[in-house]
Amino acid sequence: MEYAEILQDHPVLVRTLKLTLPLAVVATQITFLYFFLDYPSFLIVIGLMIAYILPPAGKETVIPAGIFLGIPWWLMALSIMMIDIETGLFMGWNFDLALKIPVLGRIMESFIEKSGEFIKEQPWVKKLYFTGIVVLVMMPVMGSGGIRGTIIGNLLGMKKIPLFLAIVTGAFIGCFGIALAAVFLQEMFIKSILAGTAAVIGIIILTLVVWFYWKAYRQRSYQ
Repeated sequence: MEYAEILQDHPVLVRTLKLTLPLAVVATQITFLYFFLDYPSFLIVIGLMIAYILPPAGKETVIPAGIFLGIPWWLMALSIMMIDIETGLFMGWNFDLALKIPVLGRIMESFIEKSGEFIKEQPWVKKLYFTGIVVLVMMPVMGSGGIRGTIIGNLLGMKKIPLFLAIVTGAFIGCFGIALAAVFLQEMFIKSILAGTAAVIGIIILTLVVWFYWKAYRQRSYQ
């Protein structure tokens, strides 16, 4: 009770912390990368992180690109995962403030409208709730999963802690899954072009099977 009263009595302090803590996490990540990597590799990772935030790049693009450019797979996965976590943390704490920022606010309003339509067209999101946000953040689509997941989670009425945990879970599974797949393909092509090509074809077939299964599931959901 005393903790809640402190928060109510110091709204400016609370807002300041909500704004600065996510930025502090970003600064810590960048500092770590700067001292851990050589300068050319540092620029590559930072460039790919920025590209991930700004569509049309997605996990499926920036993570393999970093790995093929010589960045350790785990570091590339962790770097993009942290972008999802940082944007999710910032948006979760400052959603109302972000809507008031002139350019960003208009972009968010447009995305909120599209997200509302998406939820109506995809009833599975409401049914799966927590798992639905995990899947959305995992999916290799354009832009940061942290931003997308936070907006849709807010529209679903999720509480902040479960929503943030869903974003962290989805980011971890999606980023490290893509990184491991990229490493696997890289090793296949190093061993043999034929083996690498066969692996790519296998992944495409598996993706199509999952897509058709997912399409059938969606059609059953509409009924």
